[in-house]
Amino acid sequence: GLMYFQTLKRNYVLGKDMSQDECNKLRLLYVYYATANRNTSEVFAWQDLCITLDDQGIIEKEMFQSKEDLKDKKLIILNPHYSSGLYRKYTEFVKNKMNSK
Repeated sequence: GLMYFQTLKRNYVLGKDMSQDECNKLRLLYVYYATANRNTSEVFAWQDLCITLDDQGIIEKEMFQSKEDLKDKKLIILNPHYSSGLYRKYTEFVKNKMNSK
């Protein structure tokens, strides 16, 4: 999973064309690794990535399919302590906070 994430991240930084699915997976893997590493600078980088993609018109859609594909390919595993909807709630919180500035 980490190698795939690094490949997606590199392609994004280099400005290569990425599909909607690849952008979704980049968003998901970015936040997974940032929170798993408890690295606040990575969380802020993930937030910037999401804002930049949104500004470019690459909005989150079909995220569930992308997440299921990551699970099917064993690039991520199920977390028994995960509460459904945390990603959506957090992204809404960040967007609301950014809009209030």
